[in-house]
Amino acid sequence: MKTIETLLGRGERVRYIGRQHVFVLISNIVTELTLIGVLIAAGVVSQIAFPDKVLAGMEVGVLVLMVCVIISLLILGSAVLDYLRWSNAHYVVTDRRVLVLRGIFNIEVVDVPIEKINEVEFRQSWLGRLFGFGDVEMTTASESGICQCRHLANPDGLKRALSDAQHDLQRGYAYLDQHDIDAYLELEDALAGDPNVERISHALQRLADMRDRGLISRDEFEEKKRELLSRI
Repeated sequence: MKTIETLLGRGERVRYIGRQHVFVLISNIVTELTLIGVLIAAGVVSQIAFPDKVLAGMEVGVLVLMVCVIISLLILGSAVLDYLRWSNAHYVVTDRRVLVLRGIFNIEVVDVPIEKINEVEFRQSWLGRLFGFGDVEMTTASESGICQCRHLANPDGLKRALSDAQHDLQRGYAYLDQHDIDAYLELEDALAGDPNVERISHALQRLADMRDRGLISRDEFEEKKRELLSRI
């Protein structure tokens, strides 16, 4: 979460945070543990099958068992990496863009602005419907072309957050909470107050901040600014 917060711009709000479904992690780990079990069983069987055979001064059965154990440890390490990759991968929708974060030691971030997303495709297999995961594919006008979110838990949440962000962007404002409404009303009070230079300067600063946060559109900002400056 700390990494996500450091990527956010001034006034940028998070609408959705998701990750791959835990079913993906469990299926990978079960497959790897099954391979480890097969390798250990093969090593034990080799000791029974080759009780007296020697290769390079070592019993063949013991040699095969050692090789199987080493390979099993490598697979176990791969399972740990699978967990770290799963836990560090996030899909984030804000009121301005879509962020895809991946990586264990080096973090890779795919950044797609909302206004550059042309089409959103949602796919869900029968297994996905059963366990609650699916794929969301976004066609964009950026250099990356296509942004894929595969085996995503709660894919409907991402699609809904993206649709809401696009709707608000088209209307020229972001999500309004009570704090934003209070700030807007305070600005209106400033406009109706004593038109001294210090008060108007403060109101202009608040106005610019509200524009940057998406509370008002650029046209509304320019209109209010002209109204303020006409009172000096």
